[in-house]
Amino acid sequence: KMMLALRKILNTVGNPHLKALNDRFLADRTFVSRFRQAPAAKNFHHNYLGGLLEHTLSVCGMADLLAGHYPQLDRDLLVSGAFLHDIGKIREFGYTRNIDYTDEGRLLGHLVLGVAMVEDKLGELKDFPPSVALRLTHMILSHHGEYEFGSPKRPKFLEAFALHLLDDLDAKINGLGRFMEKDRLDGDWTDFNRMFGRFFLKTRIPGAEKTPAEGKEARPRQGSLFSPKPDESPIE
Repeated sequence: KMMLALRKILNTVGNPHLKALNDRFLADRTFVSRFRQAPAAKNFHHNYLGGLLEHTLSVCGMADLLAGHYPQLDRDLLVSGAFLHDIGKIREFGYTRNIDYTDEGRLLGHLVLGVAMVEDKLGELKDFPPSVALRLTHMILSHHGEYEFGSPKRPKFLEAFALHLLDDLDAKINGLGRFMEKDRLDGDWTDFNRMFGRFFLKTRIPGAEKTPAEGKEARPRQGSLFSPKPDESPIE
């Protein structure tokens, strides 16, 4: 269901060059198979099989909504960047027995690997505009937002900045939500969260729904396969 939902969003990309690039990846059976299985991280967010697809679908969906709210954003560029921003993670992580970094994951990282994968597909396309390729490359390299978070460049145009914010939001909501779900302390507050440096209030306000609204189907979600160890520091 998640892969079909992602394809549905990407099929609405109108820019012929970006659509051709996205379609190259979607037509690559090896890529799609690994993309559907890969985790999005080792420890913090979407750190389970299928997590990368879930995270990518979420960021693409938010990119679609954000572009509808802010007409100054190039929707096709933002949605395509959202699709491609983490593809390097299919090579960054191995997950045969548990989730861990591959050699190229440790030596290069998913930002560099993702750019290399995009460049390989661009080599199969004729007349792809260099200016568009440059912007996509920048979006992949800058989506962590700051140097201290692993980006060699900070976002320097609207779509790149928006992608960083959406990626960060989805990662933190997922990671924090799972932390709160796993908390077993009695009372209204969670245990201390070292990543965010605070306790979190976990009780709902009166009347808050605990299940999807009637008539609405919950978005597909993968279950957890590997749980992070308590002493492991979060890594996106």
